[in-house]
Amino acid sequence: MQVSVESPNQVERRLTITVPVQEVETAFDKRIHRIAQTAELKGFRRGKAPLSFVKQRFGDEARNEALSEVIQASLYEALKKEKLNPINTPQIEPKMLQPNQPLEYVAVFEVIPEINSIQFEDVSVDKPVVNVGGADIDDALDRLRNQRVTWHQVDRASQDKDQVLVNYSAIHEGNFEPENKVKDFSIVLGSKRMIPGFEEGLLGTKAGEEKQLHLSFPQDFFMKEKAGAKVDFTVEIIKVLAPTLPVVDEAFVKALGIVKGGVEELRNEIKTNLDRERDRLVRERVKEQLFNKLLEQNSLEVPGSLIQGEAKRIHDELHPHHQGHDHGHSHEEMEIFNDLAKKRVTLSLLITAYAKKQAIMVDSARVLARIQEIAASYEHPEEVIRWFSTNKEQKSAVESQVLEDQVIEKLLQGANVTEKAVTYQELIAK
Repeated sequence: MQVSVESPNQVERRLTITVPVQEVETAFDKRIHRIAQTAELKGFRRGKAPLSFVKQRFGDEARNEALSEVIQASLYEALKKEKLNPINTPQIEPKMLQPNQPLEYVAVFEVIPEINSIQFEDVSVDKPVVNVGGADIDDALDRLRNQRVTWHQVDRASQDKDQVLVNYSAIHEGNFEPENKVKDFSIVLGSKRMIPGFEEGLLGTKAGEEKQLHLSFPQDFFMKEKAGAKVDFTVEIIKVLAPTLPVVDEAFVKALGIVKGGVEELRNEIKTNLDRERDRLVRERVKEQLFNKLLEQNSLEVPGSLIQGEAKRIHDELHPHHQGHDHGHSHEEMEIFNDLAKKRVTLSLLITAYAKKQAIMVDSARVLARIQEIAASYEHPEEVIRWFSTNKEQKSAVESQVLEDQVIEKLLQGANVTEKAVTYQELIAK
């Protein structure tokens, strides 16, 4: 068997493999004799037909199966010989399939690119420093109250934070479509759920009134085909409802599951949660800066098969009910998926290569601590820990997260870190 390797780029390999005719014919003879043992041909008992008759009837089938066997076996040997590890299924391109001639074919596949060096120089990072104060706790407490808001109908003009129940129809660039007619739609004024001008245009309206709104979609609207387009709304006000927020008292605290300590204990728990969220966000902000610098300083050719696989995972994360189905996403949406997938894959390759270069091994103690932290949020944490121990894929995901944290710590050692004081609201707004 002869093997030659071509490398058109960093990630693609083309193996040209030539198998001697004797191996092909031997595989064919074995296959045709196997078929002959059970072949049923008219005029002959089962398995007793002459081999020439069997070849005439089943020869093409036997040769195709023999070729498949030879290709599979020879490709395995060639990959082993050349020490190549495909990351996708090799595509087979036959070059010569003639009787009594060697079998020649090309196997095309992708490999993980070799990363011999990684640049990470002159990197400056801003690290947010945040003190969670009483005002932040008050804001969080207000959010809890708003989650338990009750509404009562009022006979007055609508105000900010009121809820209005409406029927509306929309005409886009002069065109009306049935799906643009909506009934019994509830919106809290000031929630910014609708495009700019819609909620503001309903301030001061009363039940029974009709309002015409002449607006435009934002230039950065997520549906590109509507970005900047004009839209005319006809809105019928059905009801105006005012909010009633619960009083923060013992009953409110107990409704949240806090049995002892009252309001003070609630505020302490809120403070703990805000501190935890602050720490997470600070890590994310620092990580984002470090990884962006890593990407800027290291260009890398990324295997298309890895990008496609990651893009599918991103799609399934965003559309869990559409997993495994193509629902005709727009070209713009697919570009966003692919761009994000390429960034994720590139970072993953760079992180792995950097960890190898710096001899960073996954800290098993930190992996266990992370699993225990995850398990603590469940009713039966010990069962969750056992599940991780038997689920290699999920445990591997945690190991990847821990390795990423270790790489971040190492990168930070070589970066210029400037602490910058910001408010909690500024931190969560970014």
